[in-house]
Amino acid sequence: MTKTLPHSVICILAMFSMSGCNVTKINIVFTPVQKPVNILYDDDCDGDIDCAVTQPILHHWIDTGDLKVWGMVSSGPSQLGAPTLSVFRNYYGHRNLFTIGALTPSCSMRPSAAWNTAVVNRFDPGDTCANYPNCAVVLRQSIAQFAASGGSANGLTYVSTGPLSCEEEFRSSPPDAISPLNGLQMEQKYIQKFVLMNGLAPRGQEANCAEDALSCSRFFQDVTTQNGYPPVYAVPLNTGADHVITYVPVNQLPDSNPSAYAFRTSHRASSEVEDALAIEFAVFGNTGWTISLDSTDAADSATGFNQWASSVESGQYYLTTAINPSFFEMVLESPWLPDASGTTSSIHR
Repeated sequence: MTKTLPHSVICILAMFSMSGCNVTKINIVFTPVQKPVNILYDDDCDGDIDCAVTQPILHHWIDTGDLKVWGMVSSGPSQLGAPTLSVFRNYYGHRNLFTIGALTPSCSMRPSAAWNTAVVNRFDPGDTCANYPNCAVVLRQSIAQFAASGGSANGLTYVSTGPLSCEEEFRSSPPDAISPLNGLQMEQKYIQKFVLMNGLAPRGQEANCAEDALSCSRFFQDVTTQNGYPPVYAVPLNTGADHVITYVPVNQLPDSNPSAYAFRTSHRASSEVEDALAIEFAVFGNTGWTISLDSTDAADSATGFNQWASSVESGQYYLTTAINPSFFEMVLESPWLPDASGTTSSIHR
């Protein structure tokens, strides 16, 4: 992916590298850590509207060959998380690329946000999470498919930008006809790293961890290098991610575009993109990030209040944006793909 850096970002990068500030625009190529990066994607895709920005970015990077999604699951206890993911998958022509799962049967516990309801009613009326297979089953099937296609050990990145409900259900799954391995063994054999949008640093209470506090607590307690797991990288909400904003060109896009429809019906044109930053780190690596010392995160099983400690090394790290938000906004400058009429729009701030 090639981007032209604006003057302000070049100056930030120059200061970051301890060199002078160059006011001449330059092109920079963002190279994936591998091509493609093989991921499992886990998101509630409900409530806040950032999913309507994250999904176009993710699907664009599929089309550029920067990432390959082997399975996608909705981890929220709401009715329209999985159907919303399906709307975006189908809009971008990726219906046959991967399966979507839901946190069944508890996904019907809570009504969906107004924007989810509007999008599903517009693009796939009547769809509900009950129409989707269980997310733990989809994760098992996705890893088994990856392995059967010749995928290497420790070749998958598990990206989670929602509660850890599906991941924990998958990790506790027993051997079955899909695989002779249990979920724990599948993670240890095939996951290279976990990248989460989760928690606060050095401590605090954040929605993804609080939504399913028990799963969050179990994950950080168990998924450690001492227990044979790959490293965990967390994007906390309060270490710079909350300052990165993406603008949706709603006036340039028709209602046939689900992002435009979501933002137009919500009377909004921008969103924080902390979830997209987790995908960005998974795909493009640590440029622009500071990675903490090898640490341990502990989350309260009742409240989800988490606290990082560097006194114990567990292969768990949290990320902090190291340069101006404009850098990440430029990287994530979204890829508003052609709509049904063939017209392509993109935003240039």
